[in-house]
Formats: sequence, C-alpha cells, structure tokens
Amino acid sequence: MKILLKTVGLLFFPCLVFADTQCIAVKVSDGDTFTCKGTYQRLIQVRLADIDAPESGQAYGNQARKKLNSLIYKKTVRLTNERQDKYGRVVATVFSGSLNVNLAMIEQGYAWHYKRYSNNAEYAAAMQQAQQGRRGLWADKGRIIKPEQWRRKVTK
Repeated sequence: MKILLKTVGLLFFPCLVFADTQCIAVKVSDGDTFTCKGTYQRLIQVRLADIDAPESGQAYGNQARKKLNSLIYKKTVRLTNERQDKYGRVVATVFSGSLNVNLAMIEQGYAWHYKRYSNNAEYAAAMQQAQQGRRGLWADKGRIIKPEQWRRKVTK
C-alpha cells in the first residue's frame, strides 16, 4: 500500500521528492538557498535544513552566498532528510561528495544553527566553535544580526 501511495504521489505531485535525490547545483540564490537540476532537467529549489544564513542585502549575505557557491556550484549534490516548506522548496541536508554542506556553512562561520527548527547537537557545537574562533561573520560582532530578526525589520 505504501509503495502504491508513493507511486500515485509521484504521478500527481512530481515536484515532491521522497527519497535521497542527486542533482547538479545550477544557481545559488543566497547562503542557504539554491536551485539544482534533477532527473529530466527538472529544476528543484532547495533550502538547506537546520541553518539560517544572512540574507542578500544583510551584512555577510554576499559572503555567505559566495561560500555556498564555492561548495556546490556546478557540482553533483545529494539531498537527504527531505521535506517541503511552505514556499514549495525542498528542505534538505546537502552533501557534496562526503561533505555535509549545511554543517560546513556553520563551521566556516557563514550561517547560524537554526535552533528554532532544529535541535541538532552537532550543528549547535559547530556554531559555538565558529563563534569562539571568530570565523566568518563571527569576526565582526558589531554588525551581525540573526537573519530571522533582520527579515522582521525589513518587512516592517
């Protein structure tokens, strides 16, 4: 029955992704969002799970986008632990080879562990180490603001 439901889901909702997916990253929008080409050249909008990177226009937003770009652009990536968000994006842990890209963005100081949606202890420890090591955005404590707070300010 479960297989039948998945098959029917794939026929009627081809944008949904049910298992690990491989695709080629073709565009990086910001430090936690990109587009990749999957099977049959299908474009997939992807949001990195459990992290929140500075927005475009925000301090360190451009640097975060460039870092993500350097990790995945034109590379085959694997999406795991997938779900879909309210904007229709696939929310996933992203791997480039054996590199956990989500974790790398935190470790290198280009993203926050998004504690509001994640209790991942490894990500929390990585963020604490990045802060202590003053890596990436943590080098400039005066200008940084969580993207979640920045988005609220901008939309007011």
